[in-house]
Amino acid sequence: MTSLARLATKLQKKKIEAAKLRKQSEKKFNQVRKLSRKSSSGLSLLKRRLENTHEKLDDVSFHLSQRTAQQESIMRLVAAAQERLKYEKDLKEQTEQELEFVSSKEEKQQIQERLQTIVDRINELTAEIRQRNTMARKTTDAIDEYKSSKSKIASQVRKQAQTKPVLVNLMKNTKKTATRLAKQLENREKREQAVKSTLEKINKTLAKSRKSKPKRKKSKIKPKRKKVTKKAKTKRITPKRKGQKTKKSKAKRRKR
Repeated sequence: MTSLARLATKLQKKKIEAAKLRKQSEKKFNQVRKLSRKSSSGLSLLKRRLENTHEKLDDVSFHLSQRTAQQESIMRLVAAAQERLKYEKDLKEQTEQELEFVSSKEEKQQIQERLQTIVDRINELTAEIRQRNTMARKTTDAIDEYKSSKSKIASQVRKQAQTKPVLVNLMKNTKKTATRLAKQLENREKREQAVKSTLEKINKTLAKSRKSKPKRKKSKIKPKRKKVTKKAKTKRITPKRKGQKTKKSKAKRRKR
């Protein structure tokens, strides 16, 4: 009985310790599993962000190439208009020189008409060049904006690309740790259950032995108490009776 009681006490302590260890493992496992889920969802989110960022980068690059091609086209048109303008100005000078040396009215009128046509073309070319330059400035501003946006997006892509391997490693490590902690938790749960079942068996044995012991004690104690009381009564009664008889006999003798 005493050995079983001691064993039960030890097992109770082991049960408390096993439960404590199991709770610790359970807490760690839940934390790691939560971190693993976060890293997994973070990686998925990062992949979506990377895809969106790449799409933005492609879109900006497309518009940038369009604007660059447009600017190049405008600058070619401006260069061609400037060449024609130079030619028309030279032609105007020549025509004005011819006009100085013309004497007849008819030739003078023809040269003046030709000169006016040249002046009109010069005005048109000047207006065209001015318009083209305005368009070129707007295109340049748009190109600068697209370049700035492209630089920012490219920086985001680099940062996200650097973050990706970190999240991948974190997810791998957390998965490994979660697997290890799951096995540890399973072993500790089994150990706790084994201690618990053993303790239950011992407690049942102790309970049975405690129920059977009190019955035996009562059957032995009751007869002893009865015998003691009877003996005590006989011992007390006999001296009194003897004493009383002696006193009476003595009194009778004295009377006689």
